[in-house]
Amino acid sequence: MSASIQGTSARRPSPSSSRSTSRKRGGYVPSAEQLMAREFVAVDFETANRQGGVSACQIALVKVYDGRIVDRFVSYLLPPHGFQRFEFTYLHGISFADVQRAPSWDGIGGVVGDFIGALPVYAHNAAFDARVWRELDAYYQVNTYPRSFHCSYRLAARVMPGLENHKLPTVARACVPEYRLNHHRADSDAEACALIVASLQRPEIAAQLL
Repeated sequence: MSASIQGTSARRPSPSSSRSTSRKRGGYVPSAEQLMAREFVAVDFETANRQGGVSACQIALVKVYDGRIVDRFVSYLLPPHGFQRFEFTYLHGISFADVQRAPSWDGIGGVVGDFIGALPVYAHNAAFDARVWRELDAYYQVNTYPRSFHCSYRLAARVMPGLENHKLPTVARACVPEYRLNHHRADSDAEACALIVASLQRPEIAAQLL
């Protein structure tokens, strides 16, 4: 399954905890067993403005199986009336003109849910993307939020404490130096997150999470 519209990543707040399976372990960090799952999905949302997750204007999903990317889904999203002010265009390049014919979340949530199924989901700074997802579901009164949500930022901070920081470009350079990140584009950011997690799916890394 795939879609063709490309996008980027609006600025996130610093990582924080949230309701999810992994919160019980403290801040979206997966268990050793969860990290070693053969299949998972990485996500990146873009938002139009500071009004919150309901202003989401793009989603990118990347599916990994046995360490390899096997599927992608990328789509613009049309925010509802009252959430259509695009103050982050300078960052991600998305304007209202790009999304005015795009589906809204209630029109695409089912497709997103089918793409993910019961798979675990990762994001780099999952607190941001999880908040966007929950706020979209609440606004449209749907239930697409994944059962298990983890954070590649917090995972990297746990198992790679020697890095200068754990921002996406830094972790991507350390884990997948051959990958050419186009930062602040949702498709590239989600792919980088997926590749980071895949690169960390090693027994010696999982042992640090026991």
